[in-house]
Amino acid sequence: MVSAIRGETKSVLEQDPVTFEVIKSALYAICAEMKSVIMRTSFSPLLSLSADLSCAILDVQGNVIAQGVDIPVHLGAARFTALSALKRFPIETWQEGDGVLLNDPYEGGTHLPDMSLLTPVFQMEQKIGFVLSRIHWPDIGGIAAGSSSVCDEILKEGLRIPPIKIIESCVVRADVLRLILANVRVPLDRNGDFQAALAGHARATDRVRELCTRYGADTVVQVMADTQIYSRRLVQARLAGLPDADVSNEETLDGDGIDPDAMPVIKVRIRKVGTNLIFDFTGSSACVAGPINAPLPVTASAVYYTVLSFLGGDIAPNSGVYDGVEIIAPEGSIVHATYPSPVVAANTETANRMVDVLMGALAKVYPDRVSAGSYGSACVYTLGGVHAQQHNRPFVHYETIGGGMGGTSQGRGASGLRVHMGNTMNLPIESIEASVPVRFVNYEIVADSGGAGLHRGGDGVRKTFESLADGVQASVLGERTRTPACGISGGATGSLARFRLISDSGVRELESKSGPHRLARGDRLEMITAGGGGWGVHNQSEETE
Repeated sequence: MVSAIRGETKSVLEQDPVTFEVIKSALYAICAEMKSVIMRTSFSPLLSLSADLSCAILDVQGNVIAQGVDIPVHLGAARFTALSALKRFPIETWQEGDGVLLNDPYEGGTHLPDMSLLTPVFQMEQKIGFVLSRIHWPDIGGIAAGSSSVCDEILKEGLRIPPIKIIESCVVRADVLRLILANVRVPLDRNGDFQAALAGHARATDRVRELCTRYGADTVVQVMADTQIYSRRLVQARLAGLPDADVSNEETLDGDGIDPDAMPVIKVRIRKVGTNLIFDFTGSSACVAGPINAPLPVTASAVYYTVLSFLGGDIAPNSGVYDGVEIIAPEGSIVHATYPSPVVAANTETANRMVDVLMGALAKVYPDRVSAGSYGSACVYTLGGVHAQQHNRPFVHYETIGGGMGGTSQGRGASGLRVHMGNTMNLPIESIEASVPVRFVNYEIVADSGGAGLHRGGDGVRKTFESLADGVQASVLGERTRTPACGISGGATGSLARFRLISDSGVRELESKSGPHRLARGDRLEMITAGGGGWGVHNQSEETE
């Protein structure tokens, strides 16, 4: 075993690659175990069943060392979160047992429902790094149940928390926690989710310490540096083997849910020169009134995800990958939101549309390496109210719905799944009906809604529920009701999304972003997600699907 001494440049990667690989892999495994602990101890089905959370390990500078196979829009923002916390609380001020909480999109967060907790890892008195979790709280206050609806400023989206010390010397600050829980609709459940995060952090901290005990703290710290070097080398090697390119692309979003005339555009120019990648979003629309404005961490997450996918999907994701990417995103634009622009739909809708724009640009030179357009959404719907049949218990429900992924050079796009920036799992209907006064009428794949091509796009989903009570509050955030998913290399576009409210008074077509609506007993909400684009020109003699 090589003992790397801090301050020297002895590389475990170069001198003992076996130990390097063991420790590197262990760090990624710790992230997975941490996620499992949070899922199994959380109160919210959004966490325990749908897994809307992410975990990462960072070094003392705030660089991402390892991350779970979790939510891309969470993970690409992890370094922004750590750097924001370190700016407020410099590294020399951290003590063992401290913890910083934040959700502010303008200070390292993504959107308000994503609560990020950062805690340090010490081995004896040596600072090893940090453990980070980002878990989606189904509610953080605001004008609508689920904190995911249409409004015109971030102050209406919920409680905004800049980096704040919530744990000191292993003791949770009860006053801060009470303040936060006083601003949510179901405080007991949210406290349970926070305690689950604490359990996950404790497990991850113990596991990192075990590595330090077994291999030596200095060796583990050196591997943290080496793993970034290794990923960066792989990125450079892949890029060096590809032709240079200068490509552009743009797409128009559905709208912002506020201004009926708003037609915001995402524009990008991508330049690949040698081993460098530059993503320039100059020309994208200015911030709009509705909640589709993307904070810079969200835009960066979409770029990082695209780079990792474009380069094969097998390079260990960490700051070594991210450091080699330059992002130009004009401040005050839809890809670099500024206060007080609302942002809640950027995570779920804008980020996914952004990936389609990026892949559409890359497809002009590297069509075999990217997928056709996707359903461009997470298709979020939220419900809230009081359950009269369960002792007037308040409830909040947040759920994402899958759709069609674009076809690729390798085969047909996936159907009915969350794609790209989200990685949440299907939430069982039985779980929802047991806790929310609704009954599902259908939940099915929309056959042949993916675009035709040599490899068809994946199909969208139809999901319809009926309200079993009066006064249920419902909101929808979706995409691609106006602009279909594009095909690549001659593939056809996918079908459009559609949202309808069906009541005794008739059928009302809804915008892709609408709410909060008040449902009466018997009202039905139908949500149809878009199909993915096809890849390649259809050839009957070559069709194998």
